[in-house]
Amino acid sequence: MKTLALLLLAALPLAAQNPPSPSQAPAPASAAAPHRPLLVFAAAAAGAAAGAVLGSRAVSFAGVAPADRGAHQFRSGLVYGAIGGVLPAAAALRLEDGPGDEPHNFFWDHWNTPLLAGMAAVHALDYTSTRYFRERSKDEWLLTNSIVDSRPKFIATETAAAAAGIGLIYIFHRTGHHRLERWVAAGYISLGAASAVANYRYPATGHAIFGN
Repeated sequence: MKTLALLLLAALPLAAQNPPSPSQAPAPASAAAPHRPLLVFAAAAAGAAAGAVLGSRAVSFAGVAPADRGAHQFRSGLVYGAIGGVLPAAAALRLEDGPGDEPHNFFWDHWNTPLLAGMAAVHALDYTSTRYFRERSKDEWLLTNSIVDSRPKFIATETAAAAAGIGLIYIFHRTGHHRLERWVAAGYISLGAASAVANYRYPATGHAIFGN
């Protein structure tokens, strides 16, 4: 859970439909219903608020040193707020009438299929690499040690984060940002892989992208 949360949070404003560029031919009125950006933003805002409260208030920070507790609460709130914001925004777009701007299938596409599989894979790597450095008594930086030390909680968090990452790509897909759809997926994989490598090297080197 190191490099992925801020990427999710930064992309939330793109949940709304941007006006098509001049190079994009508008879809026929009968083929797609217009997007409802206010509904998407409302879903994102409500989900982000709920996630932020969950991450900063419902998580136990009893095991965190008092001097570090506020920073951990803030980072945990960002993680769960990002997840909570992206998932309902993607769901709201998915439930809209009409196909939207979809020149290719989201899941079964020669680019998207391996990219989406890669996004899921980097979360599996994040899970194993984080457990690796925790077994060597290194502290979790973004969430709390109690979360990553609990397999059910950490698996649930990684699963939700993977779903949110794919949901973020779906937002780009649904709103017609198809170049960003693929470039952001590739960047997501690259950042996640770099973080996993740093996690595996951290106990030996003492240097990490994220960590204490």
